[in-house]
Amino acid sequence: MAIIPRRELEDALKDYKWLLIYGRRKTGKTFYVRERAKYDRYFITTRNKTLVDVDKGEEFTQREFQKILPLLIREERIVIDEFHRLDEPIFSTLQALSGRGRIILITSTMHYFRNLIKSPLLGLLELKEVGLVDPRDAIAFAHRLGLRGKDLLEVACIVREPWLAQKVERYRRKVIEHIKEELKVYVPYLIGEVFTEEDVELTTRYSAILSSIANGKVYSSEISSYLFSRGLIDKDNPGLISQYLRNLIQMGLIKAIPVEGRRRKAFQYRHVSPITDFAYYLNEKYGFFEADIDENRVKMIFAERIPKYMEWFFEDFLVKIFGLQPVKIAKPELEVDIALREYKRIKVVAEVKWKKNIDEKELRSIEEKLSKFNARRILIVPCKDSLKRFPEDVEVWDWSDFLEMLK
Repeated sequence: MAIIPRRELEDALKDYKWLLIYGRRKTGKTFYVRERAKYDRYFITTRNKTLVDVDKGEEFTQREFQKILPLLIREERIVIDEFHRLDEPIFSTLQALSGRGRIILITSTMHYFRNLIKSPLLGLLELKEVGLVDPRDAIAFAHRLGLRGKDLLEVACIVREPWLAQKVERYRRKVIEHIKEELKVYVPYLIGEVFTEEDVELTTRYSAILSSIANGKVYSSEISSYLFSRGLIDKDNPGLISQYLRNLIQMGLIKAIPVEGRRRKAFQYRHVSPITDFAYYLNEKYGFFEADIDENRVKMIFAERIPKYMEWFFEDFLVKIFGLQPVKIAKPELEVDIALREYKRIKVVAEVKWKKNIDEKELRSIEEKLSKFNARRILIVPCKDSLKRFPEDVEVWDWSDFLEMLK
């Protein structure tokens, strides 16, 4: 079975005491703890608030579990999955037991944190967020499958959604040809599950916002106009959707990237996951969630979209290695694929050219654009061999450089 290494969890699970793991559904929290953590009892909380020992099959009501919890904490290492479904008395019991034993709590909702702030557990737990697979771990996983070159990085981009790991392991570079049903059925189900756990209704407005962002509407004003044109809001006013956007960000479904060069504070919005973005793009353009599309057509459309997704992938990678904040630059003459800043200063800029050949004219354009920045300048390409020459004063990175950075 495919197990993707998760560096954010590896150290935390080695010598944990009181650990809370949180993040969007289907980011691999439960699977990784089950496979890699050392524990004696693993309990999962059902939606009717029953706790089930997944190995022994025993079931406990909240009241029963509250009675045995002191003994469990004292004598065994325990995990409680979907902990957010429990009621406050369990929180108080845990507070009384703080500092004793070893326990891992897992939650798939940010709604829990709103309760945690008001609960007795505040400050007692080490927190560890689990989102999409770290780009470095995704590259390492794809490399272990024997992939190289352009295929290595494209598969790494896809497998950041860990629920696709089994498909990737089986089909490797041809995986996109075999995930039509997952895109069509599983992505809408996953989004619905996220909303259910967050105790938020998945309204037509939320669905339209996700569709509009996938369709290239990146500013709140553009998203607002999209919803207004479809009769989903009464006025074309970005203020009417601001809370919806905040909720989607908190759920881990979209992200907001600050925009440099505008007088007023502004953000560009995009899907966190390229897989959910692609599914919603297909639905927006072709009614994908209801109608059928040929697998070859899905493959062709993905090939058109992959350069954008690789920009996201490399941006996240650079953020991890440089520890800087990603921004978008509003001025057209300074617009680059990736810009990272420290406070208000741009420190790293990068252009991503995800194609086989780059002609002389395009190379000169890259040189001219990046030369306007007093920052580290990078050109990212699938393979350096495709370049007739290297641009002046610009680093060139390809798949082998990203692989080397893992060592």
